[in-house]
Amino acid sequence: MQETERISKELLGEEASIWFTEQLNDLSILIKAPINTCKSLIKDCGAEIIIGKDNTLAKPIIHTGVRIFDDKINPLLLTGAHRYREENKALIKILKSESCLVGLYSELGVLVATGQVVFNSDTQKVIEMIGSLESLFFGGFTTEVTDSLDSFDYTIDDTRQFKNPYSIDLMTLDCEFKDWNHIDAHFVGLMEQPQTRIDDIEEGATLEKHVWFSIERLFSFNIYLNPKFKNSKGDKELTDILAFYDLGIFLIETKGLSIFAQTKEKSMDKKVATLQKHIKKAIKQLIGATENIERGTEFFNSKGEKIEFKRNIVPHCIVLVSELLPFGDWENIQKEILRTMREAKIYLNVLDFTEFMTLVKNTKGKKEYLDYYLMQRTEKFVEHDNIHLRKLITGSDNVLK
Repeated sequence: MQETERISKELLGEEASIWFTEQLNDLSILIKAPINTCKSLIKDCGAEIIIGKDNTLAKPIIHTGVRIFDDKINPLLLTGAHRYREENKALIKILKSESCLVGLYSELGVLVATGQVVFNSDTQKVIEMIGSLESLFFGGFTTEVTDSLDSFDYTIDDTRQFKNPYSIDLMTLDCEFKDWNHIDAHFVGLMEQPQTRIDDIEEGATLEKHVWFSIERLFSFNIYLNPKFKNSKGDKELTDILAFYDLGIFLIETKGLSIFAQTKEKSMDKKVATLQKHIKKAIKQLIGATENIERGTEFFNSKGEKIEFKRNIVPHCIVLVSELLPFGDWENIQKEILRTMREAKIYLNVLDFTEFMTLVKNTKGKKEYLDYYLMQRTEKFVEHDNIHLRKLITGSDNVLK
């Protein structure tokens, strides 16, 4: 498999990671991260590159990572193991050049911005640590590689929990990301052709378009972006996204935290409070949408055409946020979700875009699987009473745990 093809597949398949590559004689670092983290990096939140070498093995393994300070106290760490010769060759060339191109990719694997990264540290010491390329490991993603990568993560942050980790050699490089160019992304669907830019001040609208595109192929002609209904004050939006099929209705409200619109950095407590406020608002909007469905209100697409669908189905109501922060007290939100499901008789899931994309990727192109996964997820939420669920889809029966 050619390097370009391999990286393209990994960009689509991985939730988030970092790649060092040389394509068409251009040295590049590619970063796939949550859209909010991409925005923070563009807004100059700061980041550092980390290189590790596991010398405990017969064939030493090179690991690389990027720590992005989208939050000063709780930065995002993305890491990966180098299993191909061309990765290490590109890494050495980039370190010798002391700068290279950088490409930022969102959860969809869509390029949202390009720029430049410049190293402000002594890269020669890292080159010496890496040593001879011929002596390094290359091969499959074995248990040995997994354990080594866990140990790389542990060496960076020993507060994280891993099974039998050990310390490896590593060096941290101070670097500057700059000269950003924002990419116009055009999404072509059967009925809608939205366009987005990562620097769009309407940050919530960007997220809803990404969500719409991620499931547009599942529902073909039965998915609508910002469907409307008429009331005494004119046209009003039903929800951000409406999708359906014979056995399921999906109502999605998207809520993104503002990054570019911020005049100063918020503390984590304020970020959590703002996020919870958005979630409560989204829940109320979804309740209103289900009430309009029950009372037989007529809905219309962007062209003014009437939308027809079966209404006697328990709907999936989804609050989809750009990032579900794992900090703060979420007990009141969890109680509200349970109360809403009981009183409104709906399935209600609150999750972030990264987790939603994992569910979508495991549908195998079948909307029935998305329906099934969301019902399972609701059951797990009721069982554990924890909003910070993470999916694990296993086995031939696609069981969600």
